[in-house]
Amino acid sequence: MQPLTLYAGERAYAHIRSSGLAAQDIAAVFGASGAAKWLTIYGLDKAVFSQWLPDSGQPIDLFGTSVGAFKLAAAAQSDPAAALSVLAQAYIDQRYAGKITAEQVNRETRKILDAFLTPQSIEQILVNPRYHYHCGSVRCRGLLASENATAQKLAMVKALLLSLAGRSTLNRTFERAIFFTANSTTGSLGEGNCNDSFTTHHVQLTAQNFSAAVLSSGSIPVIMPGIADIEGAPSGVYRDGGLIDYHAVPDNVGRFDQGLVLYPHFYTYLKEGWFDKFMPWRRVPAARLQNTIIIGPSEQYVRSLPGGEIPDRQDFIRFKDNDEQRIRRWSIARDMSESLGEAFLTLVRSGDIASVIEPIPG
Repeated sequence: MQPLTLYAGERAYAHIRSSGLAAQDIAAVFGASGAAKWLTIYGLDKAVFSQWLPDSGQPIDLFGTSVGAFKLAAAAQSDPAAALSVLAQAYIDQRYAGKITAEQVNRETRKILDAFLTPQSIEQILVNPRYHYHCGSVRCRGLLASENATAQKLAMVKALLLSLAGRSTLNRTFERAIFFTANSTTGSLGEGNCNDSFTTHHVQLTAQNFSAAVLSSGSIPVIMPGIADIEGAPSGVYRDGGLIDYHAVPDNVGRFDQGLVLYPHFYTYLKEGWFDKFMPWRRVPAARLQNTIIIGPSEQYVRSLPGGEIPDRQDFIRFKDNDEQRIRRWSIARDMSESLGEAFLTLVRSGDIASVIEPIPG
């Protein structure tokens, strides 16, 4: 069984077919929203950051939303393997009793952040000369800025209906915030490099606002409280960055004319915004992913996971009052993902990646 699927945009595909893929080819690594789905590719991320990218020395931009922001904050620490391991275990160890409330989710999420984002590790990320860290959040307008759950639900229904007419209809409801480390001010994700219709605020990360910014990136509307008035950012309430950049499209938030974008992912396709996941016909076309390489688990591999499926946030509901069963399943998925990392390293180091890479469909 080939555990990985590998797809590349036109330019990336041509490069890999002719020259293979080397660590020095990578200009950026992106991380998608997806909650527990990330556990499926934990081992792939660990291999990329602890065993492959150290073979090169060029600066690399990192951009993620929600759990993608979490994992890249772990990857940008001085020991990415250890930090990713702590993050994965802390995520698995979430526990809920009785009715799941916003307060409970907020408490458990803060416990996750506290586990892998210490003051020392935040400093490592802020001064990292190699990895230029960015995370995306959404500055809410209108009813979505309210802490009233009913108001938030109405705002989300309205946004879903608006999104049927196209992504640009949401730019009066959501504003993007990109939080960045000081060493990335002139990089591909710098101010002025966003290419879609959303108002975008660039906010420098500091020791004082780092945890709040990362938490805001994963603060799901209705499910969690928003994060208000983050230091250095325009005043307002900030929520999950996946609302705009669910599976962030690199060309929406930056310019990557030099080098390739690596996208470890749990799917073989990208859904641009959160509402697009409800619309099967909306997938990011290959023409918009010229320099992007999407790497993730194959269908056969997914079928071999517990229950034959990728871990999901809905597992909290499915295994309500049975945290031990969920934790066992998620732990197995996490442990199995080590084989994805091993398969990736074998492909890139042997050169066999050129024979298995496929063009991104569409």
